[in-house]
Amino acid sequence: MGVEVTLRRLLKGFYDSTEINSVPEIGSREFGIGEFGKKISARHLAFKNATELNDFLREKTPFYISYSCARYELPAARPMDAKKMSGSDLIYEFDADDLKTDCKSRHDSWKCINPACGKEGRGNQKKCDNCGSGTKVDEWVCSECLGETKKQTQKLHSFLQGDFGFSEKDMAVNFSGSKGFHTHVRAKSIQKLSKSARIELLDYFSAKNLDLSALGFAFNPEKKCYVCPNKNEAKGWVTRLQDQIKSVFDSGNPDKLAIMGNITTKKATSLLKEKRRIFDAMDSKGLLLDPTKGADVTKKFWGSFLPKAIDEAKIEMYVNDIDRQTSVDINKIIRVPNTIHGSTGLLAKTVEFSALGGFDPLKESVVLPETEMKLLNATSPEFFLAGKKFGPFNNGDVSLPSYAAFFLLARGAAKEAL
Repeated sequence: MGVEVTLRRLLKGFYDSTEINSVPEIGSREFGIGEFGKKISARHLAFKNATELNDFLREKTPFYISYSCARYELPAARPMDAKKMSGSDLIYEFDADDLKTDCKSRHDSWKCINPACGKEGRGNQKKCDNCGSGTKVDEWVCSECLGETKKQTQKLHSFLQGDFGFSEKDMAVNFSGSKGFHTHVRAKSIQKLSKSARIELLDYFSAKNLDLSALGFAFNPEKKCYVCPNKNEAKGWVTRLQDQIKSVFDSGNPDKLAIMGNITTKKATSLLKEKRRIFDAMDSKGLLLDPTKGADVTKKFWGSFLPKAIDEAKIEMYVNDIDRQTSVDINKIIRVPNTIHGSTGLLAKTVEFSALGGFDPLKESVVLPETEMKLLNATSPEFFLAGKKFGPFNNGDVSLPSYAAFFLLARGAAKEAL
């Protein structure tokens, strides 16, 4: 039958029985579709309403469907300028690929692209440590790395609500269907933001070039301690840093405090006993008191603690400037929520933010059938779907539920038995 035909049949079964109503102001959005092995094969498509979109999905059944963060007067027009943009949402993506997690050493693998070398190993290694050539990485996901993308998404919502005043009705979040989460900010106030303003927001979230002294955190040689804005003056990053200070002290963990402040565990244990004095001085007087007596020690302690506090409070967003520029492309298209990701067979499921903490994407985004399918030459690390464990497989013949078979077939990790 062919893998593409088999997988499309499974997708069609889903769309034939499902209504997709996840795109606001659908008539002003540009759409793009992708086919087996190609995420974008055509764009400049438009639908007047959800009925037209659903008819299209049932008739054509693309492997991927995406829509524009921008709204246009003429969304199907070409070139881009002819579309006449009226505004553009903010879109933030967190993918497990971009985050450093220990689990990658268990489920990812790499192979040198240099045929004369051919070295391979475990993990997400981008450069061969034998010959220096690039590598081809076989990336998988698990609950651990997806959990980290969830944490970053939750941090982002904290910034959007706490620092910028967006409400839940201004935002939506969905699982990407593969390696992370998408946040859509649709408030009217951001629709006309320029690309440079959107980059400034990214820099704020990720603490790029954040200046402690400009925020009011600085060593005062006369008082022999650090000063900071008091509680009544605190906002934005000042509040976040003060909350981070309180969080570390409230944890009662001397080992963590010792690492943060670059002091001994013994001194950290003693310092924890002064927690209330430090909190009171910070809130009322804008002082970060000498933690261990002595100006040099104070400078060393807070000089170590505060940058580490920034690292813990910031959002890990984009690994390089190219990703940073791409992320604020106002003409970009992104997966339609509640449609299926053609590389995994998982649903790009919309999640209420209040439920995000307990959301298990590898369980709750499984929507394809349980019907058994026979596969040949299955090769994969251990993976979990629908609460069940599969693999590891080493070039073996197996019988799997359709949802797990799709997961392997779509990435070329198995062949369909005829």
